[in-house]
Order: sequence, then C-alpha cells, then structure tokens
Amino acid sequence: MPPAAAAANPAAPNMSQMVRQFAMLPVIWGSGKIDFENETNKFYLLCTFGCVIAIGYAMIQLTVFKVRRLNDTARVKNPGTSTYLGDDQKAEDGSVSVRQYDHAKLQESKMQFVMTAAISSFVHLKWGYTQPLVMLCIMLPLQIWDNKAVALHMLGRDVGPRPWAAADANNPLAQWAERKKAEAEQDTKKKKK
Repeated sequence: MPPAAAAANPAAPNMSQMVRQFAMLPVIWGSGKIDFENETNKFYLLCTFGCVIAIGYAMIQLTVFKVRRLNDTARVKNPGTSTYLGDDQKAEDGSVSVRQYDHAKLQESKMQFVMTAAISSFVHLKWGYTQPLVMLCIMLPLQIWDNKAVALHMLGRDVGPRPWAAADANNPLAQWAERKKAEAEQDTKKKKK
C-alpha cells in the first residue's frame, strides 16, 4: 500500500503489527503445554528471561554510548515533548541536536524496557505467573528491533528523517484512542462557545 493510501485510511492496520499480534497466539498456546510447576522448566524460563533482559538492556546502553561518541550536532526541528528533553536543551527555535534527540529517545526506551521487566518480574515473584515472562521473551526483543535509534546506530537500517513517529503510530488501538481524545477536545471547545 503506498504511503498516501495508508495516510488516507488511518484505520487500516499495519500488516507487521497484525503478524506480531497473531504470532503471540501460538506462543501463548505453546507455553500452556509446558509444565512450569516442574522446577527445571521454570529454571530454563527464568534463565531465558534473564538473558533477554540483559541483552536488551545492553543493546540500548551500547546505543547510548555510540550516540554520545558520535556527538551529532545537526538540528532536529519540532522534537516533540519528552521527559528527557527539557526546555533548557532546546534552542530558541525549539530545535535540539540529533545527539540530544536520539539520547532522549533511547532513555525513554530504556525506562519502558526496565519498567516492563520489573513489573513482570514482580508479578512472577508475587503470584508465580509465568505467562508474562514467556510473552516478554518474545516481545522485548521485538521492542528493541522496532526502536529507531537502535536500528539506525546499531543495525545500520534506514529509519527515515527525525523526528520519528511514535511507536504507537502503527498501533490501531492507540490511533483509536487519539481520535477519541481529539473528538472529546472538539466537543469541549464547542460547549465553551
């Protein structure tokens, strides 16, 4: 589908998103066939989960080091809002350096990665659920693969010009939520008039 057609039909789902969502079904089904009451199986799952966390975190951190070393001073206009991009880092025209922009995006990804791993680990330790660990062994590497800064700096893929669209841009549920939010804002404006 050409980009113009995809933009004209925002409700059209992204094919790779659909494939990933449907790919999780066999993983969930298959994990239900494994006896995680068996300590050996649980040990292998925890080792796999630990390796996925360690490798994913290391990949993000290596990308951060590479971004710092490159120190690209080109400018990114309209970088958007970020917890890691303060107003003091922005120039008078609102732009930031590529280094600052990429670093902020990587810090956001790192925080999301760590929080996801921490919450899943807590759920496993508190209630013994293994399903979140199994799913994250697949989803966290895909999250790293989709990270545009990692793709550009570590994998050498072309990811397009900055600023990059949010990861939720291809998520149909996030698009629906954004449309509902915009509709609610319009209704609020109409009521004020």
